Amino acid sequence: MSAFCLDLQASAGVSAPLELDSDSMEPRDDFQRHPLRHSGPGGLGMALEEELVVLTTEAPDMTDLEAPVVVHNSDLLSLFRQKEKDLVLAAKLGKALLERNQDLTKQYEKMHKDLNEKLEHLEQEKHELRRRMESREGEWEGRVAELETDVQQLQDELERQQVQLREADRDKSKTISELSEQNHRLLEELSRAAEVERQLSTQVHSLRDDFKEKSLSTNQHMARLETLQAEQGLEIRMLSERKMELEHRVHTVLEENELLQNTVDNLREQTLVLEKQCHEKDLQLRQNQLELHEVRASHRQLSARVLELSEDHSVQGETLHPSSLMCEIEQSMEQEEQEQEREQLRLQLWGAYCEVRSLCSHLRGNDVTDSALSTDSSMDESSETSSAKDVPTGSLHTGLLELRRLTQHLLDGNESTGSRRSDEEALEEQLRKLGEELREVRELYEAEQDKNHSSEDELLQLHNQMSLLSVEMCSLREENEQIRKMAEVREPSEQLQSAIRDRDEAIAKKKAVEMELAKCKIDIMSLNSQLLDAIQQKLNLSQQLEAWQDDMHRVIDQQLMDKHQDEWRSPHTSLSSTVARSARSSRRAQHMSDGDKRLFSFFKKS
Repeated sequence: MSAFCLDLQASAGVSAPLELDSDSMEPRDDFQRHPLRHSGPGGLGMALEEELVVLTTEAPDMTDLEAPVVVHNSDLLSLFRQKEKDLVLAAKLGKALLERNQDLTKQYEKMHKDLNEKLEHLEQEKHELRRRMESREGEWEGRVAELETDVQQLQDELERQQVQLREADRDKSKTISELSEQNHRLLEELSRAAEVERQLSTQVHSLRDDFKEKSLSTNQHMARLETLQAEQGLEIRMLSERKMELEHRVHTVLEENELLQNTVDNLREQTLVLEKQCHEKDLQLRQNQLELHEVRASHRQLSARVLELSEDHSVQGETLHPSSLMCEIEQSMEQEEQEQEREQLRLQLWGAYCEVRSLCSHLRGNDVTDSALSTDSSMDESSETSSAKDVPTGSLHTGLLELRRLTQHLLDGNESTGSRRSDEEALEEQLRKLGEELREVRELYEAEQDKNHSSEDELLQLHNQMSLLSVEMCSLREENEQIRKMAEVREPSEQLQSAIRDRDEAIAKKKAVEMELAKCKIDIMSLNSQLLDAIQQKLNLSQQLEAWQDDMHRVIDQQLMDKHQDEWRSPHTSLSSTVARSARSSRRAQHMSDGDKRLFSFFKKS
C-alpha cells in the first residue's frame, strides 16, 4: 500500500503544472526527483509533440501557396514572412498550452481529492498495522526466547557430539593404521597370487592343448555312443519284453505261493498236533514205538513238501533277479540327474562368489585379482569335466564382510577429503549394481526352490518305492523264516542252499540300494544347507544395502547440519518498522523453524 501511495503522489506531482499560484498548491520536491512517466493518456509532452508536428505540416503548405510571390520579392520579404510564421506558431502554441493548463488544473483537483481520501484510508490502515505489529512483536519476543533455549540445548548436544566425533577420529586413526598393515599384507599376497597366476597360465595352455587333442577324439566317441545307444535301445526292448514275461510268471508264482501258504497253515496245525503227541509219547516211549514209525512216515512226507517249497523259492529268486537289475538301472539314471542338478547349483554358487570377489577387487582398484579371477573362470569353463569348483565354507560370508569394510573405508576417506558428491554418485551406481545382482540372486533362488520342489517330488516317489520294497522284503523274510523252520527239522539240501544264497544276494542288493538312498538323502541335505547358506548370504546383502543407505542419509544430514550451523553463526537482523521488513523477518522465522525441525529430526534419527 505504501508503494502504491508513493506512485500516486509522483503522478500527481507530474500532472500538476509548475505555473500555478502558491495559494492553490506548491510544487513538491518529488516532482524534480521523478521524471515524466505517469502523465496519463493526455500528457503534456505527447500533446506538445503532436501540435508541433501539425504546425510543421501546415508551414510547408503555406510556403507552397506563396511560392510565385517569393520568386519576385527580395530576401527581406522572406525574412519577414518567416517571422510572421514563427509568431503564428507561438500563438497557436500559447493557446494549446492554455487549454492544456486548464485541463491539467481540473485533473489536478480531482487527483488531489482522491489523494486526500486515500491518505486518510492509509492512515487508518497504518494505525491498524501498528497494533498488529505490537502484538506480533510480543509473540516474536516469546518465540525468540524459546528459540534461544533451543539453541542452548542444541549447543550442549553439539558439544557432546563433538566429543563423540573426537573419539571416532581416534578410532579412525587406529583403523587406518590397521588397514595400512593389512594393505601391506595384501600386497605380499598379490605378489604371491601373481606367481600363482603365472603357473596357472602355463597350466591353462597345457589344458588347452589337451582339450584340442580330446576334441578330436570326441567325434569318435560320439560315433561309438550312437552305436551303443542303438544297442541299448534293442536291449531295452528285450528287457521290456522279458519284464512282461516275468510279470506273468510273478502272477503264477503268487498263486502258487497262496497254495503253499495254505499247505503251510495245514502243516502248522499238524505240527501242533504232533508236538502234543510227542509230549505224550515222551512219557510213553516204551509203549508207543509203533506210533513213532507213523510219525517218521509223516516226517518224510513233510521233507518232500519242503523240497517242493525250495524248488518254488528258487524259481521265485530267478524271477526277482532281473527286476532288481531294472531298479538298479533306474536308480543310476536318477543319480545322474541329481548329480547334474548339484553341479548346476555349484556353478551358480561359484558365480556369486566370483561376483563378490570382483566387487571387492573393483573397490580396491587391483587389476591383478580381476585377471586371476578371469583365468580361474576360463579354466573352469574350458575343463573337460565342466564341473564347478566347490565354494569353501564361509568364503562368501568373509567376502561380503570384506566388501562392507571396504565401502565403510571409502565413506570415511571421502568424508575426510571433502569429495563427497563424486563418491556418493559412485556409491549410488554400486548400489544399483548390487540391486541388479540381488534380483539375479532372487531369480536363482526361485529356480533353486523349483528344483527343490522337483527333488522333493522325486524323493516322495523314492519313498513310495522303498515302502513297496520294504513290504516285499517283509513278505520274503517271513517266507525265509518259514523255510528256516522247516530246514531246522532236517538238514538242508542243495536246493535249499541255493535258495538261501539267492536270498542272501537279494538282501545284499537291498542293502546296497538302501545305502544309495541314504547317500541321496545326504546329498539332498547338503543341497538344502547350501540353499540356506545362499538365503543367509542374500539376507546379509540386503542388510548391507540398508546399512549403506543409512550411511548415505547420515552424510546428507551432516551436510545439512553444517549449513544450519553456519546460519546460526551469522548475526540476526533487527526488526524493521515497515511492512516489507516485517514480512521478511516472518519469512526468516519460518525458515529457522523449518531448520530447527530438521535438526530435531536428525537428532532423533541419530
